[in-house]
Amino acid sequence: MGRYLFLFLLFGFGLRPVLFSQVPAGYWQQRVEYQLDVRLDDQTHAVQGREKLKYFNNSPDTLRRVFFHLYWNAFQPNSAYANWAKRMADKSVDKRLFDLKTGETGKVDIFSVQQNGGAASFKVNETIMEVELNRPLMPGDFATFDVAWQGQVPLAVRRAGRGDSSGAAYVFTQWYPKICAYDRHGWHADPFIGREFYGEFGSFKVNITLPKKYLVAATGVLKNANTIGFGYEEENAKPVPNLGLVNVWKFEADNVHDFAWSADPEYVHEKTKVRDGLVLRFFYKPTPNVTANFKKLQEFAVENLPYIEANFGKYLYPQFTFAQGAKSSTEYPMMTMMEVNETPTPIVATAAHEWMHNWYYGMMGNNENDEHWLDEGFANYCASDILGQTSPEAAARLRRACFATVEGHSAQVTDPVATPANFFAQSSWYAFNAYYKGEAFLWQLRYIIGDEAFKRGMLRYHTDWHFKHPTGDDFVRTMERASGMELDWFYAGWIKTLHTIDYGTETPLPDGGSASKVVLKNHGTLPVPVEVLIEFKDGASERHYIPLDLQYGSRFPAGMTSSVITHDPWSFSVDTYEIRLEKPVTSIKSVAIDPDEWTADTNRKNNRWEF
Repeated sequence: MGRYLFLFLLFGFGLRPVLFSQVPAGYWQQRVEYQLDVRLDDQTHAVQGREKLKYFNNSPDTLRRVFFHLYWNAFQPNSAYANWAKRMADKSVDKRLFDLKTGETGKVDIFSVQQNGGAASFKVNETIMEVELNRPLMPGDFATFDVAWQGQVPLAVRRAGRGDSSGAAYVFTQWYPKICAYDRHGWHADPFIGREFYGEFGSFKVNITLPKKYLVAATGVLKNANTIGFGYEEENAKPVPNLGLVNVWKFEADNVHDFAWSADPEYVHEKTKVRDGLVLRFFYKPTPNVTANFKKLQEFAVENLPYIEANFGKYLYPQFTFAQGAKSSTEYPMMTMMEVNETPTPIVATAAHEWMHNWYYGMMGNNENDEHWLDEGFANYCASDILGQTSPEAAARLRRACFATVEGHSAQVTDPVATPANFFAQSSWYAFNAYYKGEAFLWQLRYIIGDEAFKRGMLRYHTDWHFKHPTGDDFVRTMERASGMELDWFYAGWIKTLHTIDYGTETPLPDGGSASKVVLKNHGTLPVPVEVLIEFKDGASERHYIPLDLQYGSRFPAGMTSSVITHDPWSFSVDTYEIRLEKPVTSIKSVAIDPDEWTADTNRKNNRWEF
């Protein structure tokens, strides 16, 4: 993984690396400043929009064109998204997509585009608009784009729209012309086929005009709260009654890469201040099941925020919103849309996953199309860790459930985790890799480097990469620095290949009259460090740890603990390893590899030998 400079301090019985910022020299990212004005006609579901975008070119490149996403154009029966879903036989796609009528489709129609006050030519290819600049945008310069557009809110078939399964009147997600991300790999003008997103960090000022009966939940802070009311107003403030027909909601958000909102006339708005500078908001339509679910969610959020921030970094925005709405629960900056209705399904576990996306996707804005596992897998892991924090047994059950999914499906999935989201041969393989193998990557990384180094690394990742665009390489380098180990072998093996883990134990053999040897064998293609529990007939037991030579370190450095016997490293190129015991073979009751099930071993039947 290259050369790193470490400064070591003596800590306990081991050496603890002091971490320095690891953002690469020369790192850059673009910046955006949006001013969005949108008006909704709830009779026709038509949208009138005006966008003013200030776009900063911080790259070393001269730009002669830019690209915008027009996501809602995907919600049409003959769109590329619909055709792709048919070809892939994607069961997650609402079948209504293929039969949407004229008044039910989504659309974003562009009237005009101006750059710095002058007309700019453009062409639209469904969900992507290409704009030819009337003047090249030089490095270090900025351009202002004015975009006039109109749209139609689709019938909800995927995330956004109206008439969704949660019953929310409107869910506006990925709804405006959104400039595509440009980074060191160039433009990311990815067509939308129902998968993932990637956007530039910046600021949003959004004015939403709609009939005054609607209560709006949104990304950001409501700047005219004392005028609007609806529970947003400050304590003791008395909003003046609105005698007109509409409200204009004025939201602002900084250091985000998207803006989402939902609206419903029956929303209840509840809020709680959990610490200085942070308010949690909850929007739902009160029915017995929904109300009970949101009450439990409020308790969970308040109780678990301290643990989350202590282990994964501080939530850096002034508010977070959980809102009932959407066709499938989905994350957005400062909010998550929750698919919840009278179906008696608990939502806390799903909410935990979606909330943690505001760390992994929200604050650490990775490219979800290219490295989906870097946010979906992380959110899955964090949710399991949070839900399991109350007891080791609960955590172990959640970890084993993840591994069981990986172990049960690895043989059928022939695309590695590193496959881009839009390129999986089967739609279900995307979910398997992004969610389950992504989660398993973190559980096993924690096993390899140890709890303390893992926590240190996760916090450093947050410190170094919030409001930036990290990659998998960046994350692994952070964990290497936190642990003092080399980890590229595991990263490459688990993420970039289809290699699997399978260790087994052979029958112990006598080694002289009073000694014995335990023979271990690597039947798999991805080597990892090994823990072995040996139990004896007299009730005693020994725990042995064998590091892998490729990690160039040990989770249990010499002298750190007397409860684990650390051995010389096992070479990645050798398939057997022997542990010599100063006890006769007849004294051994059992031998178990990975006794606590911290690895996704594809064949656990050969993990244990018993006399």
